[in-house]
Amino acid sequence: MNSYEDLSLALNESDEYDIAEKSPDSRYIRYNQVLDRGGGGGETHVVYKGLDIVDGTEVSWNKLGVDDSLQAEERLQRLKHLLKAPLKHQNVIKYFSSWVDHETKTINTISELFTSGSLRQFRKKHKGVDMVAIKNWARQILRGLCYLHSHNAPIIHGNLTCENIFVNGNTGEVKIGNLGLGLAKTILEEQHNPVVDVYSFGLCMLELVTCDQNPKPDGLGKVKDMKTKKFIERCLCLVPEYSISISTRLSAAQLLQDPFLEETIFDFYERSTKFRLTGESRDENSIDFTLTWHTADLCGRARLEKIEFVFYVDADTTTKVTEEMVQELGLPKEDATTIGDLMDNWIIKLVPACKKPSSFVKFSSVHAGPTSVC
Repeated sequence: MNSYEDLSLALNESDEYDIAEKSPDSRYIRYNQVLDRGGGGGETHVVYKGLDIVDGTEVSWNKLGVDDSLQAEERLQRLKHLLKAPLKHQNVIKYFSSWVDHETKTINTISELFTSGSLRQFRKKHKGVDMVAIKNWARQILRGLCYLHSHNAPIIHGNLTCENIFVNGNTGEVKIGNLGLGLAKTILEEQHNPVVDVYSFGLCMLELVTCDQNPKPDGLGKVKDMKTKKFIERCLCLVPEYSISISTRLSAAQLLQDPFLEETIFDFYERSTKFRLTGESRDENSIDFTLTWHTADLCGRARLEKIEFVFYVDADTTTKVTEEMVQELGLPKEDATTIGDLMDNWIIKLVPACKKPSSFVKFSSVHAGPTSVC
């Protein structure tokens, strides 16, 4: 009996009834809690919550039902080929183990768990997501694809959908998952090329923007913003200036450099603070800042406060700006440090050559008026 089995047997008998299954080496246990379901073409894909009893961490236990054991073995070999070199990237799900259960004709894989579920589930739940967040997700997905496609033998996902991309709702981090699992038989039989994933990424973008699940290219008519529409068209290769031939389609790396995804306007809002700061370059020497936060009036009603100011890189310092700001606005002195950190992040990002912002800036306060609390 191996050490994993010893640990497994050490579990309380009452807990045993909650355990639906164990991995062949007994290191991983599966619960009956279903996290997600999918499938199609005669296949079923169910994701359960599991536990690594050695590390004491929760994991995702994926079960993919296939037509026959031979096909399952072929898929497993392809999956093992994909994962033979550990994939280490912040936007790709980590895989720990995989095997075929010939009796039930299922492929089982163990991977890291993202408690917020798939990007499809998350987007369906949160319909008011801003385009800034969608662009942030897009950049992360493309970075993951760049990593997969950059291997000597490019790793092709082959079935990239919002259902196979997972999100951490607390941090906004997304990761590509289900590598080799969701591939339909027809896909497996085709010659793989990275542009397959790029096209699928375009459909993912269309879904994130329109909230339509499993969208088709003709759904582009629902995209009202022309810049967003043009970007998705470039992903799908549907614009006249781009040929539909594989050789001329844009790569994930090229799309990542697309002006549409440039981080010129972004949000350094930290969830641990009450402040939200946004900034935009006015020119090489100045940045337009907008700082917002919530207060309460005497009646307890929420009030949105907002100030707008210009920061001159060669003449101002965040220290003096924030010190004057908290004094005039009656904010706690410790807020100066928080606001200053947010400003520094913006300045370094928008003015890369600037390392230490430097003296004084006047700002104007703009009250947005009372807002209701939901």
